Amino acid sequence: VLLLVSILGSVLSATAEVPRNATQASYYLTDNFAGTTFFDNFHFDTYDDPTHGYVNYMDKGPAFDDQLVAFWNNNQQVYMGVDHKNVVSDWARGRNSVRITSNKAFNGNNLIIIDAEHMPTSTGSLPGGCGLWPAFWMVGPDWPNNGEIDIIEYVNNQNIGLTTLHTSDGCSQANEDTSSFTGYWSVAADGWSPATDCSVYAPNQYSNQGCGIYGPSAPVGASFNAGKGGVYATEWVPGQFIRPFFFPRDQIPQDIHDQSPQPDNWGKPYARFELTDSACPSGHFKNNQIVFDTTFCGDWAGATFPQTCTGASSCNDYVKYSPNDFAEAYWLLNYVRVYTRA
Repeated sequence: VLLLVSILGSVLSATAEVPRNATQASYYLTDNFAGTTFFDNFHFDTYDDPTHGYVNYMDKGPAFDDQLVAFWNNNQQVYMGVDHKNVVSDWARGRNSVRITSNKAFNGNNLIIIDAEHMPTSTGSLPGGCGLWPAFWMVGPDWPNNGEIDIIEYVNNQNIGLTTLHTSDGCSQANEDTSSFTGYWSVAADGWSPATDCSVYAPNQYSNQGCGIYGPSAPVGASFNAGKGGVYATEWVPGQFIRPFFFPRDQIPQDIHDQSPQPDNWGKPYARFELTDSACPSGHFKNNQIVFDTTFCGDWAGATFPQTCTGASSCNDYVKYSPNDFAEAYWLLNYVRVYTRA
């Protein structure tokens, strides 16, 4: 009996984060973005891409007319894609796509769950994903003073996700215990130091790099699609942490299916960011809205394109002249649900 207790205790300690308080948190559903009412909860952004992408963001009406957004499978799934039929005109801002932002803003004590079957990728003569920069993220007003939480973000042919915080000065993850998550830190500008300063102005990091964690268990793009997708769940608790989880389609916890999620039972997240006063005061993240977008090239995908996508004269030229390569550059969502901590 003692041996059994010992083994059981070891298993539990290996698979579940010990709660920081004695009471397990409970969550109730407050927002369910799904089906034909999905876009009622978002507005379509049409301004120039702030990350200087080769993209033309479409308004809601034209996006529906051009079938960049639609409802699939008896209106049960939400489709958001890009133009994959036309060479981009010389006078255009770039390839047609969409960027949507939630009407509602959030201030933490939330669990944000996205169930997706497909993420944007590309096909053709270059490696899958080349030219693309898709993201599912949250951002506050007066950037970066109210924070940015990039939950899913990747460029070109990356096959693992990067979750990153972007803030004003005074948010550091240098003392975060790396045993509290399964992923690994992105690397700073010196080529070896972990990028643990979340400030977009951090010295010794790339401009606007923030503090990012790669999740080897969190696939994106083509690798995500091969398994028919899955669930990303991000818990944001002011004064404690932001921690994202990923579950493949065949490993989604039953409590998520039952709409009664219990994150303390899910084991280690692939990333974890401390939101304590000594590390990163919670005031860095306020009034964050949910954003989906698929841009092309720009500050990140364009900068790394020559190293990862050889065979084209430039990122912009590849995106301009290769419409057929972007037929798979779409999001297919079952839902986005936001739960609030009781």
